[in-house]
Amino acid sequence: MKRTIELKHVGPKQHVQTLLDGLIGRLEEKLSHFPSDAVSLHVVFEENGTHKLFRTALTCHVPGHTVAAHEEGRNAGASIRAAFAEVQRQLEKQKASLRHERLRRRLSHARQAAGGEKGGEASNDHATSDD
Repeated sequence: MKRTIELKHVGPKQHVQTLLDGLIGRLEEKLSHFPSDAVSLHVVFEENGTHKLFRTALTCHVPGHTVAAHEEGRNAGASIRAAFAEVQRQLEKQKASLRHERLRRRLSHARQAAGGEKGGEASNDHATSDD
């Protein structure tokens, strides 16, 4: 995976770099089924010292799709983790759509609903007979 990491206006960089490396490693494991040269990740982490805010922006390019997340907060680690969690959620959603999982779920719910309507009518008959 191609990585680009930008740290802007960040004071002690070591803990931020360590956290980013760990989260990028986890993301690489999840994206290991793609060719390594087909996936790229761009991370921008910046600190606004005046307002004590941290901004994290991630852009991940995979074949046929691009996902992005932007998080801002007063805690550097929380901002970074939230952005990575959002990118992973979007990638899972994309993977599910490629596998047509939504369509499968919809069909299974339709089958259950068709079977459940008959049971619902029978329970209504019993309810009226009790009156």
